[in-house]
Amino acid sequence: MSNDQVKIRFEATLEKACGQYANSSIISTNGPESRIDFLYVDHPSINRETNEVPAHLVSRIIMPTSELARLSETLNNHLSKHLEKGLND
Repeated sequence: MSNDQVKIRFEATLEKACGQYANSSIISTNGPESRIDFLYVDHPSINRETNEVPAHLVSRIIMPTSELARLSETLNNHLSKHLEKGLND
């Protein structure tokens, strides 16, 4: 196999492939590693006495900060192209 190109065979269980819904995220960085917490914030369940809303952790991804920078660039490029075509496409 050539060192020029590596093929990645994507594998996932059905549960992982179906995904999970998150409506919020928190990103924190500590030196060489970054953490992304994906959350489901349950707005209808606000506690009127304490003014608190429950937020449930859906998934936590820990990755090298350098990889987070590449992910950020990829997301920006993807969203720019998507927005150019229009949100309804």
